[in-house]
Amino acid sequence: MPLALIPRALAPGRGAFLLPRAAWLLPALVLGLCACARPAPTQQPMPVSFLPAPGEFLSNAGDRLSPEALRARAASAAYVLVGESHGNACDHEAEARIITLLAHGETVPVVGLEMAPASLNPVLRAFSEGALAPEELEARLDWKTNWGHPFAKYLPVFQAIRRFRLPVYGLNVPPGVIRRLSAAAMQNATLGDPAGDPVASLSPEDRAQLPARIIPPAPEQEAFLREVMGSHPRAKARGGTADDPRQLARFQLIQSVWDSAMAEQAVGARRATGRPVVVLAGAAHVEGGLGIARRLRVLDPGAQVLLVSPWRGDALDKADAEVRVYCPESFESRMGMTLVSRPWGGAFEYVVGAVVRGSRAEGAGLRPGDVVERAGGYRMRSLNAMHLAGSDAFREKKSLVLVIRRGEEALSVDLGPLGRQGRP
Repeated sequence: MPLALIPRALAPGRGAFLLPRAAWLLPALVLGLCACARPAPTQQPMPVSFLPAPGEFLSNAGDRLSPEALRARAASAAYVLVGESHGNACDHEAEARIITLLAHGETVPVVGLEMAPASLNPVLRAFSEGALAPEELEARLDWKTNWGHPFAKYLPVFQAIRRFRLPVYGLNVPPGVIRRLSAAAMQNATLGDPAGDPVASLSPEDRAQLPARIIPPAPEQEAFLREVMGSHPRAKARGGTADDPRQLARFQLIQSVWDSAMAEQAVGARRATGRPVVVLAGAAHVEGGLGIARRLRVLDPGAQVLLVSPWRGDALDKADAEVRVYCPESFESRMGMTLVSRPWGGAFEYVVGAVVRGSRAEGAGLRPGDVVERAGGYRMRSLNAMHLAGSDAFREKKSLVLVIRRGEEALSVDLGPLGRQGRP
């Protein structure tokens, strides 16, 4: 073959010099990158073995759990306790999915709700049996007074209950009774002191709404409640601290009434129907088995309890629950934006998931997909940074300014002074 027809890279005696320049540069670049990169740490723990999508189930070891596997785990449980954050829409969608899964099992469950007092069970019964229209339910439950969190977020749960005509029970004590008990606890000695039992000071009608047996917290839950009280904004605003014995005793009493009432009503529902009970309640009442589950084991010894709790992407604690549901943290602002957390580089970043048209957030230039890196003077290490920055802006009568990342650009978004409506 004439030399002119031989490919330049293969020409004898000339090939090495006739390679295109880019072909030389690429291996050199790769070698340079390898020289600069440090080895990935191999001893770093791996919380999950996959990157879940919102609503996916995980085992407590952090592995994918199929819907069928969840249903199989729940098949032998008398009680399935599902934890939630009340304002997280993903949690409520996951609850509806769990109800639907279990409704297709061999034994159809009943549902117990922390969100409704047991005194409204006739209303819930009428709804589940089809005698009450869905659009009437919010008013008939006096939802705003008895619960307060947006009813619309719970619609997937009620739709699943109605679709399968599942018996549904309110598990809680009316909030008015809780308020009166709380006030009595501040004026009287702690529960069990015959000289000043706060329960004894209530009216017979109020006492009838309380659980027959108020089961005190375990030592581990006492420590947890002390920590919660110390960080609770309302407790701080009222001057309550975990170092105040009377405040702490009041807080523990109310939590014990809350957990004991939900357990007692769930046991009653199981005995009345002969079916397993799916309990929907705040995650703090579910995780670790210290809240409702502990009281269930006292009131219904030997009954198997399955704990299901939301996972936000942080470290997995195997003791919290046997099943986890991945639902990222979210925050809906009155300025018309929704922030959602997502795992990124071993930490989290906070992404604008939605912007309401015509809102202050849209007028300020915020768009879905923007990554919020700073809020006011705080780096976005958690959603709490938004609350802190908002509090600072309100107190100092200054604008709330966000620093966002959009593609390769860093941009500032001025949301204007807080406390005003409309566009900045």
